[in-house]
Amino acid sequence: MTILVTNTNFLIVGGGIAGVSAAEAIHKVDPDADITLISDEPSLPYFRMSLTRYLAGEVARDQLDLHKQGWYLENHINIVVGVHVSDIDSHQKLVTLNDGRVFQYDKLILANGARPFVPPIAGKDLEGVMTLRSLEDAERIIRLYDHPANVVCIGGGLLGLEIAGAIARHGLRVTVLEALDWLLPRQLGREAAELLRQHIESMGISVVVPAKVTALVGGGKVEGVELAAQSPETNPAVCIPAELVLISAGVRPNLDLAKLAGIEVNRGVIVNEHMQTSDPDIYAAGDVCEFHGISYGLWVPAKKQGEVAGRHAAGLPADFAGDPPSAKLKVLGIDLFSIGQFTPTEEGDRLLAARKDDTYVGLLFRNGVLVGANLLGETGLDSRVKKAIDLKTNFSSVLTDSVTLEEIVAHLS
Repeated sequence: MTILVTNTNFLIVGGGIAGVSAAEAIHKVDPDADITLISDEPSLPYFRMSLTRYLAGEVARDQLDLHKQGWYLENHINIVVGVHVSDIDSHQKLVTLNDGRVFQYDKLILANGARPFVPPIAGKDLEGVMTLRSLEDAERIIRLYDHPANVVCIGGGLLGLEIAGAIARHGLRVTVLEALDWLLPRQLGREAAELLRQHIESMGISVVVPAKVTALVGGGKVEGVELAAQSPETNPAVCIPAELVLISAGVRPNLDLAKLAGIEVNRGVIVNEHMQTSDPDIYAAGDVCEFHGISYGLWVPAKKQGEVAGRHAAGLPADFAGDPPSAKLKVLGIDLFSIGQFTPTEEGDRLLAARKDDTYVGLLFRNGVLVGANLLGETGLDSRVKKAIDLKTNFSSVLTDSVTLEEIVAHLS
């Protein structure tokens, strides 16, 4: 049987922000390049970071698309949706899809993202236990809004809190469970997290920290979430009613395609500063990749990585220098900005922090250099703080023993 092979200069696998950014970068460098973008989702690429805003009713479905169909046609990008890659032959530079189509590439960019991690909890396969990663997930959750009275969000990280805030807007009773000692443990210190918890509870959302989930219970459909006793005398085991459970316990990079291609992987696909893998004609970008031991799992670094991969694959110099981990909540009605380090861990670290009413500002200096911050409430400082961190600004000359946070803030340009 003769197999028809389609030749393409650049083959991109993945319809997230990293894949689309790579396509945009290639087209800017070479407007005549033949670009093919493959996505396993049935819809056009969309703003994944806006899915919780979609859940909240803040944006409509037609506002989610990164680009409309016409944009891909105008920019000579052949977009193929609703299919997945079944095989990669990196020696012959062939990629086979599950529908039998075969593409031969000059450069391949893997931007196939990550999948939700679901801990091995008893009852995790019950009906009504879900994760949020795709537009299809969001639409399934929205269809359930009229049915459950009680919703439990397992995980008090960024996504878990955004989901909780979005669902609570629809009048459902929501409880957030976080296994560690405070909310957003990867983004906030204890004091800032406590202020955030108070704000969330003022919205009518219950918060339990720390909370160890032992099982999800129900007869075919989930009916409750069992928690271990924190202290048998004062805080016995409980079962929280729940007809809908959303698990937000992080993600794991999709490494199956990288393994098919025979390229080096660790927790993610290992890349250099050009986003090249161990095969110089194969790049990786976004949630699937690992750069200097870091898998960012964030929108901004994924976009930058896609741009670098596309530009370098198209023949121009491009480097990814890393990005300070940063986060900004967008659903809970409170401004929250977290960047870099925020807890003193080394000799030479100094934390200046202040809480006033509904705001918190915490700035961490390492040997005089601003290396991280927690900002909660309407501080208006996020862009100034990020600039100082990006520039590695040294504040040693003003970091006297008696200096106040207000005085330091005045030096932020």
